[in-house]
Amino acid sequence: MQKLAFRILLVEDDADDRYIMHQAFTELQFIDEVKMFCSGEELLDYLQQLPEQSHPDLFVLDYNMPAINGAELALSLQQQQRLRHIPIVLYSTGMSPKMQRDLLSKGVLQCYEKGMEYGDILELARLLVRHVREGVPMAHAGNRTPEHNAA
Repeated sequence: MQKLAFRILLVEDDADDRYIMHQAFTELQFIDEVKMFCSGEELLDYLQQLPEQSHPDLFVLDYNMPAINGAELALSLQQQQRLRHIPIVLYSTGMSPKMQRDLLSKGVLQCYEKGMEYGDILELARLLVRHVREGVPMAHAGNRTPEHNAA
């Protein structure tokens, strides 16, 4: 029987990046709390079937994806009354400071830059887990918020 309640729903179109995130969450002994999707469409289909008591604590979205990018997916999630209370984090290999400001102003909790090293990915996964477990505000881990870019 498939588990219904996952703490984090993560959307990443790149199989290698999903594998590395899987490894990081496994190392943190949190993999059973994460469900990964290949596309925004796949996530939206899943959410249509999901009972409200099984909603996640956090959405983690890759920004650069075909069909529906992370920003479009975030907007779609925020427009659904039953989902708008769930925090959204976006991450990408590169986001301009303007794009980050725009995403944050539209209600995205945080924007992160994908690290190139496993240690960077592990640190991002650690922050995501901490946020979900403890409600700790998110920062750092290759974080490239507009405030950091202004420096």
